[in-house]
Amino acid sequence: MMKYDLAIIGSGPGGYVAAIYASRRKLKTCVIEKDLVGGTCLNKGCIPTKSLLNSASIVSLIKGSSVHGIDVKDYTIDFAKMIARKDEVVLRLRAGIETLFRGNAVILIKGTAVISGPNTLKINGTEEISAKNIIIASGSVPAELPNIKFDGRDVLSSDDILNLRAIPASLAIIGGGVIGCEFAGLYNVLGSKVTVIEFTDRLVPTQSREISKKLELSLKRRGIDILTSTCAEAVVKRGAGLMISLSGRRSLETEKILVSVGRAPVTGHFSDLEALGIGTKKGKIIVDDYLRTEQKNIYAIGDCVDGPLLAHKASYDGIMAVDNILGKMKKSDYSNVPSCIWTEPQIASVGICEEEARAKNIEIKISKFPYLGSGKAYLLGKPEGYAKIISDRAGKILGIEVFGEGACDLIAEAVLAKTANVDVEAWSRVVHGHPTLSEIWQEAAHAFCGTPIHGL
Repeated sequence: MMKYDLAIIGSGPGGYVAAIYASRRKLKTCVIEKDLVGGTCLNKGCIPTKSLLNSASIVSLIKGSSVHGIDVKDYTIDFAKMIARKDEVVLRLRAGIETLFRGNAVILIKGTAVISGPNTLKINGTEEISAKNIIIASGSVPAELPNIKFDGRDVLSSDDILNLRAIPASLAIIGGGVIGCEFAGLYNVLGSKVTVIEFTDRLVPTQSREISKKLELSLKRRGIDILTSTCAEAVVKRGAGLMISLSGRRSLETEKILVSVGRAPVTGHFSDLEALGIGTKKGKIIVDDYLRTEQKNIYAIGDCVDGPLLAHKASYDGIMAVDNILGKMKKSDYSNVPSCIWTEPQIASVGICEEEARAKNIEIKISKFPYLGSGKAYLLGKPEGYAKIISDRAGKILGIEVFGEGACDLIAEAVLAKTANVDVEAWSRVVHGHPTLSEIWQEAAHAFCGTPIHGL
């Protein structure tokens, strides 16, 4: 029987990061993966979708190039080539992880793992290995609606839609969260007639109401139909397309349907958790502040435990779990984990939003700067958006949000300021290069101080 200091189930952004981090700290480590190295993020999520969105951004640039004095005529979209590029990006990055495993002496075991005891795992039902510690990093899968099932051909999950080989004439997206809105923007740019159907009263309900409203207006301007407070009740085949029955006795015809109503944790197939004394709640593994289950040498991280379903959160969890295995005893804290949404414009945030702060009866101060006041945003032709700092009256940062060009990169500075407890007045004295989009933070901080420079 092979013996390890640490065995990790799953090689997604939680599992593979934990493995490399552990190996660099001299723990003999193995990773068991039943599918492709890199998990959902690399193979069916963050990377392939952002590759396609990057291609779509070039199409958008071409469409708007005439305002820059450049007329592009008779361009074509080679969707097959776009998909092939996406696949090549994924392949290269997956090979990179496998190279990192080999370079760091991480043993990759291909197969299905079952935890057969506190320190033992069976691989593919036969081979058994021993591990002093185990990390469950099993991830999640697209959630299905009870009345609308995936068929992989017409009714698609976020996994399935990445396998399309032709741009649909029309696409109905059930679920107006992060995934739904990103795909809505993508296929709208590529020429599909897109309709988003959202059960709640607004898009991206995990974000502030201001962002939800701004995004809805932006998508509508691009020709995307938005149906909020609407329930998709049933789907039937009609000719070459599909008919969706909607609440309020309405209906919608479409060629393809994407169901994006969240993700479900993967926790049931690799062990009898209850027999091990490990609790679950709504399918997620219960862990303490140190990411330990009731079986103290078994940890769980990423999408299969509570917290935001984000790749970078899973990586954070993985590193913290290893630190705690090494005895550092660090508590998990997701208050400084940013959210990044790759719509057009982009959305990014960290901490609490304005409504959350007011609901907690916190006396807050809002400092805001519009993209329209940014020289760089204006010369890029991207003046839509704003940056907002939510702080207490003394200048302690409680939350930050940005809606606009480059938001998902710009949030990094905001996360650093919040994590390092930089007060807003001190932030206003940080010198930013000119002309850059990063100047919006200095401007928003100046607004807090009552000394706005390029804002009113």
